[in-house]
Amino acid sequence: MDPVLHLLLPLLFLLAIGIDRRKALLFAPLAILPDFDVLFGLHRAAFHSFIFILVLPLAFIIYSRLKRPDWLLGAFLAQFYLASHVVLDLGGVAFLWPLVQEQFYLDIEVTVTFRPEFHFGYVLDYGKRELVQATTTDLISDAGFAMIFLGGLLLVVFRKESLDALRRGWGLIKGLLSNVRK
Repeated sequence: MDPVLHLLLPLLFLLAIGIDRRKALLFAPLAILPDFDVLFGLHRAAFHSFIFILVLPLAFIIYSRLKRPDWLLGAFLAQFYLASHVVLDLGGVAFLWPLVQEQFYLDIEVTVTFRPEFHFGYVLDYGKRELVQATTTDLISDAGFAMIFLGGLLLVVFRKESLDALRRGWGLIKGLLSNVRK
C-alpha cells in the first residue's frame, strides 16, 4: 500500500470516531514512518517489526500512564497509527524481524458475481515466505492517485469552503508551533 493510503485511511477512521482533529492530524505522519525502513534495504522488516510497532509504543504508553497522564492520548494515537500501517501491509511483513527472517502474509480476494446468478466467493491465502530485501517502495498507487485527484476535484468544487478550511488549518499550525516554542 502506498503512503497516501497509509496516511489517509487511519486518519479518516480517527476523525470518523470523533478524535480531536488537531491531535489526529498531528500524529498522522506516524502512519507512514514504518516505510522509512526502505532506506536500510529492509522494507517491511526493520520498522514493521514488533519491536518498532508494539514494544516501543507500549513503553511510551506505560510511561505516559505512570509519569505523564496528559500524554496518554498521544501515546495511544502513536500506537494506533503505527499498528495501522502493519495491518494495511498484511500482504507481507516481517513482523518478528530480527528474530525470524521471514515475512508473514495474508492475502484475501473477494469476488461478487451477479450474472447469471448471484455468487459471492473468496480466496484466503496466508503463511510465510522468504524476506525479500527491498530497496524501493511505491510512492503512490493508482488508488492513492485517485484519492488525490478526487480531493483536488472537491477542492475546486468547494473552493470557498476549502479556502476557509486552509485558513483555519494554517491558524492551527501556527498555534501548535507557538505552543511548541513555549
